[in-house]
Amino acid sequence: MKQLHATITCITLLLLSLSSHSFAQSPDLSSESKDMVRVTRHPDGTRAIYKRQSGQPGMLSMVYAPSGRLAAINEYIEGKYSQLVGCRIYNNKRQIIYKVAYGYDRNARLIEERMYTNPGGMLVQRVIYRYDAEGNRSKPIIISLNAGGNTAEITPTMRDDVNKIHRSKN
Repeated sequence: MKQLHATITCITLLLLSLSSHSFAQSPDLSSESKDMVRVTRHPDGTRAIYKRQSGQPGMLSMVYAPSGRLAAINEYIEGKYSQLVGCRIYNNKRQIIYKVAYGYDRNARLIEERMYTNPGGMLVQRVIYRYDAEGNRSKPIIISLNAGGNTAEITPTMRDDVNKIHRSKN
């Protein structure tokens, strides 16, 4: 999970550096609702505010530049058992730019994250996790793909690929 946040933070910072448009100002922390989960301050001066979504499963992460201006929004979607099943990444204009899908093994361990462009549905990144005999997760294997090249389109499920990865680690 920490690696996912680090990956999304990197993407957010890249988007911030590419954008020269006006940004929305960050909210005053004192006016945050009771749904706030945590505030993370990063060494580069950025910060992320994590909030539960009232009446919906999931969480929002609002990422702000050191200047306090909104850089990106990450909307995490939880499944029936509170596991992450998806994420939508919005730019500072609140437009969806990426979608992320998560895959789990039969022991409910995260084994893959896939990031797709929006619109277009082109696969741009895969993050693969493996587990040792004691159940300890490895460092992620990050595969970045060229969004403009010949990459796979969104498929309705990752089940076949997830099963292949699981079989290859046994």
